[in-house]
Amino acid sequence: MSSSTAVPYSVFLGFVHKNIPPIGFPVTVTHVTGAFWGLVALWTATDFYGADLLVTVLAMIYPAWMSYKAEKSGEYPTQWIAYWIIFAVLYLFEFLSFLVTSIPIYLTFKMALLLWCMFPCESNGAVVLYNGILKPALSALDGFVNSIKAPVVEFPKDD
Repeated sequence: MSSSTAVPYSVFLGFVHKNIPPIGFPVTVTHVTGAFWGLVALWTATDFYGADLLVTVLAMIYPAWMSYKAEKSGEYPTQWIAYWIIFAVLYLFEFLSFLVTSIPIYLTFKMALLLWCMFPCESNGAVVLYNGILKPALSALDGFVNSIKAPVVEFPKDD
């Protein structure tokens, strides 16, 4: 990916890093990044107020923007197509609420998985999960779907 994909995050880190008062030891961008993601992980792990909204916003805003930019430039990178398929599978999985509620810190795992899937590199989570798990499963399912694609009810033709 290009270096322009990291610009908004870099601007955020630069703003936070410059506005931290001196505390006796040098605070680096790594400290700020770790503190930010640590607080987000704690927020989602405790399922505090608005944690589901936070995960949903994090999981939709950046990928939607990057998908828009890819479509606008005429490119269709497999990362974003694979990301949205994984997002749809997770969304469908969440309808099984008895399973979701039995998984401890589900929101934290979901957030970490989706952040890994949107990470801007060649072999990120979306590409790895799609090519390794979802693509073979969807290929197997494709034959089944095509076999039942015939109309269930045939209406008589008007002669």
